[in-house]
Amino acid sequence: MTRAVLFDVGNTLILASPRFWLLPFLEERGLKPRKDPKEAALAAFRFYEENHLAAKDLPTALTLWREFHRRLFAGMGLEAEAEALSRELVENWKNPRFWPITPGAQEVLEVLRERGYSLAVVSNWDATLPEILEVVGLRPYFQHLAVSALSGVAKPHPRLFQEALEALGVAPEEAVHVGDSEADLLGAEAARVRPLLFDPLGQNPKALHPLERVLDFLP
Repeated sequence: MTRAVLFDVGNTLILASPRFWLLPFLEERGLKPRKDPKEAALAAFRFYEENHLAAKDLPTALTLWREFHRRLFAGMGLEAEAEALSRELVENWKNPRFWPITPGAQEVLEVLRERGYSLAVVSNWDATLPEILEVVGLRPYFQHLAVSALSGVAKPHPRLFQEALEALGVAPEEAVHVGDSEADLLGAEAARVRPLLFDPLGQNPKALHPLERVLDFLP
């Protein structure tokens, strides 16, 4: 019997792709990428993944985000503007407009809470995540946040999942994990938790879309 649902955050509960928050930010300032934004985003996110575990406190995390944004803008061909733009974004890191919620996320969490499921986050993120979830209105739904930088281990390592399971007081076979990446699949499987693959763009026929489809797989 399923008693708990674990959720990834980036591109699961929050739309992390730059198309949803960065491109509108640039358009408001009359700017357009001069180079492929997809390639720039891939490189910037690789840098973030390689360095986020060290961001265990807010000052370190915000420094990391500033460098992430600077690399992202520079990779888009906006080298001259990169420093000022990255500084502006970091100064406004608690603005929910830069953390757009996936359509249906709040409604799904509300239904799961009403049905009595225990809920936890299992996310590769830095020390900013608890406050980000607070400002977008999702924090109250979760009994535990397993955040890689705060726990010292990142997905696909099963220990991050095990932390969430122990905090909720459920066995692996009593939980499912919803996430968008291979790290979500591999980590959940290693922890003996059933994974549900989600695609926020609806491009993967093997993945769930929209997020409300998660409810179809739960009693």
